[in-house]
Amino acid sequence: MAALVQAAEEMSAKGEHAMAEALYRKAAEAGDHRAVVKLVNWPGIREDHAAMEAVYRAAITAGDVQSLASLAALRARQGDTAEARMSFAKAIESGSVSALTMYTAFLHNHGEPGELSEAIEHRRRQVAAGDTGALPNLGALLLPHQQVEAEAVLRQGAALLENRCRCLLAALLLDRGATGEAAELVRRVRATGDDLVRGYAERLAEEYELPS
Repeated sequence: MAALVQAAEEMSAKGEHAMAEALYRKAAEAGDHRAVVKLVNWPGIREDHAAMEAVYRAAITAGDVQSLASLAALRARQGDTAEARMSFAKAIESGSVSALTMYTAFLHNHGEPGELSEAIEHRRRQVAAGDTGALPNLGALLLPHQQVEAEAVLRQGAALLENRCRCLLAALLLDRGATGEAAELVRRVRATGDDLVRGYAERLAEEYELPS
């Protein structure tokens, strides 16, 4: 799929937008998330929620886990919080780092009164009971408004070699300008992570111009 995306970028640079869109669509329908991002931001698609939804659903059918969270956020904006919850749950269970932070935003913006606080307490109890698998979930829930505790939780997970915690901790550190430690976390994720966490780490590296 990389070749399709590269070809689409070349067509777009030449001003051959119809051909570029067709190539991005072909790659997106095969599950390439880079193509999905390009396509949902394409003129004529980004203004049309139904068209965006169709892109996400086709990519999900092809195995693009990252589009599950994007679909969930879109459905939430359209008022379908039931499908949003199911899609977020699938994305988080599959290991998507982005889904963790997007779900926190969903609870803040679309959740029931007190639901975010209840989710935090639930994850705290899990961690206190020794469930280290809840660390990335708790860290993500805490990040927006309780960063001191979030950092402690994410550091605990990172010390256990949990790559989602490493990613979220790297993002937190980069926001503070602590690029050295963040770059080392990204390096470790690149070396040991699966495709989902590596993709998140690569996006951080690109955004903050970290060394390769």
